[in-house]
Amino acid sequence: MIRHKINSIINMLLPAIIGIELIILVVMMSPTSPTEIWENIKNTVFQSNNWLLISLSMIFGYLGEALRGIRWVLLIKPIGYNVKTIDCVNSVASGYMFNAGVPRSGEIARCTLLNKVSKTPITYLFGHVLMERLIDFVILGLCIFACCIYKFKEIGYAINEMFPNPIQYVLNVKFILGVILFLLFIYAIYKLRHLILSKKKIILIKNLYEKTKSGFYAINKVKQKKLFFLYTLLIWFCYFAMTYVCFFCFESMSEFTVMDGIFVMTLGGIGMVMPTPSGMGSYHIAAMFALGMLSVNDFTFNIFTTPPHQDQITFAFLVHTAQTIMILFMGFLGLILLNTKKTYNAKTS
Repeated sequence: MIRHKINSIINMLLPAIIGIELIILVVMMSPTSPTEIWENIKNTVFQSNNWLLISLSMIFGYLGEALRGIRWVLLIKPIGYNVKTIDCVNSVASGYMFNAGVPRSGEIARCTLLNKVSKTPITYLFGHVLMERLIDFVILGLCIFACCIYKFKEIGYAINEMFPNPIQYVLNVKFILGVILFLLFIYAIYKLRHLILSKKKIILIKNLYEKTKSGFYAINKVKQKKLFFLYTLLIWFCYFAMTYVCFFCFESMSEFTVMDGIFVMTLGGIGMVMPTPSGMGSYHIAAMFALGMLSVNDFTFNIFTTPPHQDQITFAFLVHTAQTIMILFMGFLGLILLNTKKTYNAKTS
């Protein structure tokens, strides 16, 4: 019991510590002091009608969450459960709130909350989440591919700065030995699985696996596939829009193109999947890195040693803070609505 509590505390504190360290790194990279960074953020928010653009960014952010919930209903119906759309939306919003505290905990939380209110099996729901993550991974991969083509020279220059001689990393004896040992470890675990687990536990795991797999492949049973993919495109449009509208808060970014917006969204998305609370620190560095690459006109410019422009730092803090506030507020509201709702049985057959 004590060991379990210690592990839970570590799982909560370690990502937060990493995120704080990355935020400190961002501040250290800045040519201005923390007080000046805060003043720049305040001035940007209250300058002209920027607060309307930031509010619009937050609306797009929540709309992306809501569309995930609406799309989830399409996956649940084929397994024989008629879950209310508002419950799916609130579960997704609450899951994002939990992710803001402990990375990846929201996936389990949203399934648990929806199960509590509608009695839909968690195993099926978790299979849906895994399938959603695969779709996100594929779309993010396509965006990365598009961005590599769009900024081929700049990315090549950046990689050359980080890895002047990449072959030496691949051919490193320690690296090769590490890969071999890891593969041997996985093979040994597979061979000794019957010794590690009892027969009853293996059967239980197999049953859970089958139900999770059934939820994962639920997309094959979705009747409104066109609507499902439309929701998917709209979700990613919201991610793009919540980034793009914030460009117009800065004169230095007001002429950025749609492709520039996709570029910043993609690198920011990579930062968001890092194991920090709601991408804390990792998003800031990724967004600043993307904006820095968009500002490179001369390839003698070193994006790793030249201090970032204050607009780049302000943008990263502004977008991340606005979305975090939205996630916490709407997630907490969704959690209250779910916990005060009377439980119902959503099973239809």
